[in-house]
Amino acid sequence: MAIQTKTNHSAFNLRYSAFLGMLYFSTPESEALISDAKALVGDEEAKKGYKGNKGDSASAKALDFLRQKGITPINVSGILNSARVIERDVDGRPTPYLNVGLKDGEERYYVSVNLSQEAAQMLVRKLVNAEIGVHTELNMFATYGQRPGATRAYADHGASLRQNGNEVKSVSPKEQLSPRIEADKEKLLGAGIADKETLATRRAKIELDFHVELMTAVTANVDAYFASTELPDSDANAAA
Repeated sequence: MAIQTKTNHSAFNLRYSAFLGMLYFSTPESEALISDAKALVGDEEAKKGYKGNKGDSASAKALDFLRQKGITPINVSGILNSARVIERDVDGRPTPYLNVGLKDGEERYYVSVNLSQEAAQMLVRKLVNAEIGVHTELNMFATYGQRPGATRAYADHGASLRQNGNEVKSVSPKEQLSPRIEADKEKLLGAGIADKETLATRRAKIELDFHVELMTAVTANVDAYFASTELPDSDANAAA
C-alpha cells in the first residue's frame, strides 16, 4: 500500500490540518473524530493553530486523543498525474484549493488543501519543478519552535515532494516573491498606510496570487504530459 492506513476503497481523499500539523485520510468518521478533538480542547484554542505534539498544548492533546482512536499522520506515494487549482465555496466566498492527484495501480489519491495555507504554498513551489507521470512521495507537516531572534515559539508548515530519491527543488520565495511583497509594502507606506492588519492582508493576497500564477505553469505541465502520452486526462479532472 502506498498510504499508511487500511481500507478496501480504491479512491482516497487526503486533507491537511493546520491545527494538527498533519496530512490525514479524510472520511466522515475521521472528520467527526477531528471535530471531537477540537471540541475537547475548545474551538478557540484550536483556532490558535499548531503548537507542537508534546506537552499540554491544545494540538498535543488533540493528537493524543486522535492517536487513541487510530487517526495518525500519513504520507502518500504514487504516480503524480494531476495538479490544479479549483474554487470551493467557504463561508459564502470562492476560495482556491490546491488539488494534487497520484495513482498507485488501481488506487487513486487526491490531496486537497486551501491554497492560502503555508504548507500548500510550499508544495506549489515544488510542483513547478516536479516531473509529471513519475513515482512521487508527498508529505505535509508542521514543526514548532523558537525562530532566531524571536521572543516566542512559532509553527512552521511545510511540504515534502520526492522524485527519483531526491527532494524536488523549490522555487525560491526569497528571490521571486519577497520583491513583490516589499514593493507593495513600500507603496502602501508611501501612501500613509501603515497599520499591521492592512499590511498583513495585502501580503497574504500577494502570496496567494503568486502561487495561483505558479499553478498555471504546473497545470500546463500536466496537460502536456497527457497530450504526449495520448492518455485520457480523467485523473486530472477528478476532484477530491
